[in-house]
Amino acid sequence: MQPLMGRIFGLLMVLDEAEATFEEIVDYLSVSKSAVSNALNFMQAQNKVRYKTKPGKRKRYFYLKIDDWENDMQQQIEEITKGAHFLNEVIAARKNEKPEFTRQLQELCEFLEYVKTKIPNLFEGFRKQKR
Repeated sequence: MQPLMGRIFGLLMVLDEAEATFEEIVDYLSVSKSAVSNALNFMQAQNKVRYKTKPGKRKRYFYLKIDDWENDMQQQIEEITKGAHFLNEVIAARKNEKPEFTRQLQELCEFLEYVKTKIPNLFEGFRKQKR
């Protein structure tokens, strides 16, 4: 996440209203309108931020999309663990002139595979704890 997107994310989390207009974001963060516009567009495309309008007002109120956090988290973890497949290809292509580095890559790959097997249990355990 780029720094401005992180700042917008943080701002929307700490505001009591949990939402802000475009102008409020520009003012709170003291950054240019174009930078905020680009960041919000990217965050909306990534499905991290949404906006709503209020009756009789033309302004858009931006807020974080956290209602489906579990699915979002699973998708992010899945993307990270896809790295294991890529690392296996890298390891196979290496000439192994640096065996220690190759060993570290293999260990990272093994860890990612391990994490991938444990994720469903983490979510299930959390759901059971919440009941």
